[in-house]
Amino acid sequence: MKVERAAWIDMQILPHNKVAILGMGREGRVAWRYLRKKYPEMDLALVDESRPDPGFVQDLKEKDRLIIGPLSELGLETFDVLLRSPGISPYRHSVQKALRAGARIVTPSTLWFAEYPAAKTICVTGTKGKSTTSALIAHMLAACGLKVGLAGNIGVPLLACGGSDVDWWVIELSSYQLADLQAKPDISVILNLSPEHLDWHGSKERYYEDKLRLAALTEDGPVIANGTDKVLCKTLSERSNTVWFNAISGFRVARAKLFDAGTRLPVKPPAGLPGAHNLANIAAALTVLRQLGADPAVGLESLQTFRCLPHRLQSLGERHGIQFINDSISSTPVATAAALEAFPDRQVTLIVGGLDRGLDWAPYLDVVMRRLPVAVIGIPDNGARIISDMEKLDIAPRKGLHRCQQLSGAVELAKKLTPTGGVILLSPGAPSFPQFRDYRDRGQQFATLSGLSFEEQDIFPADTSKAAGQG
Repeated sequence: MKVERAAWIDMQILPHNKVAILGMGREGRVAWRYLRKKYPEMDLALVDESRPDPGFVQDLKEKDRLIIGPLSELGLETFDVLLRSPGISPYRHSVQKALRAGARIVTPSTLWFAEYPAAKTICVTGTKGKSTTSALIAHMLAACGLKVGLAGNIGVPLLACGGSDVDWWVIELSSYQLADLQAKPDISVILNLSPEHLDWHGSKERYYEDKLRLAALTEDGPVIANGTDKVLCKTLSERSNTVWFNAISGFRVARAKLFDAGTRLPVKPPAGLPGAHNLANIAAALTVLRQLGADPAVGLESLQTFRCLPHRLQSLGERHGIQFINDSISSTPVATAAALEAFPDRQVTLIVGGLDRGLDWAPYLDVVMRRLPVAVIGIPDNGARIISDMEKLDIAPRKGLHRCQQLSGAVELAKKLTPTGGVILLSPGAPSFPQFRDYRDRGQQFATLSGLSFEEQDIFPADTSKAAGQG
């Protein structure tokens, strides 16, 4: 597996180059603060296609030049270094044109790894489950007495973190961050692969390649991978440093139970970690502990104090005998399928739909047939198309298939359709844009419409501006 542009960024010559930061979302702003503190006299161009938050603009210094407009019209090829925020695809024509002209592309995460080359790192990726697994690993290692830092796509940008006084950094990495990352992780975890973010990557093959880049970057340490994922088995089975979970000899899930080889483990996941897919996340975390020589039994015991992440199969509580589950983080059909399977014995009204990226739902509708909801409600943009796909396959929930134009109407309808003791599950299977600011906004609105109080208690004391992407 070839890793291109593998040389480390030379921090000494960086301030002597013509540098542009692409994207003024959360990571772009953190990168600006980092560079402005480290190189106060450095000239910086701050490039975005829409005007940043006014509060941020007010903080800009004399050496900062804000450039707003379409990337294709901003002359990116005139810069020496493009510091790419995760939301900006390196495959866009304007970025590729700059690369052909000799520009160097780096990312905020690459800068952190260059700044702290001695930091011990555990990097986690996957199409689904990477945030939960990262949080589980960090929680279990802390329970084993280690000092742990948790950062990356999960909430705290790496460049907002120092590199000292920590035994291990647990870093969640999206495909957006991995596409051109320069790093040398000590341990990598790859949970699963299914098609996602094809508009950003350009193809399923490139998306897989960008995700699997994490294995190529992990030169010496173990690559912990899911033994039930066909793509991972095909691509990683020849590597001598691959360590499998969900394989017969290690931590694995079978018949919705957790095993260590042939021994069933007495695991009691918290209420916020339902379903076999969360048992697989626990199996991955325990495999990391074993690789580090930490005690898996301590990790299992620590589940009783694990703080589940918001917007990930999050129970908001009950109202009028109906439980409301907020799975707003769900942005792919495979995530929605996993959410349905997490409630096998409940009558579920499912709310789906969001940004239409052209993903094919057909391969995942067999789960809808098998775990037939009491009703399915589609919301814009692609909810109507998902409902049409179900109609073509004669999927017929007892209370029907429905289309609504807004989340508010969908929740009100769901309250009428869902029987007492049932579940209203928001698991959209698509990104939140353009109907909502982000998945947090979507989840918070769902909670409000449910009539339940919800105050998001994010476990990350981070800048809460634009999310960096969830790929």
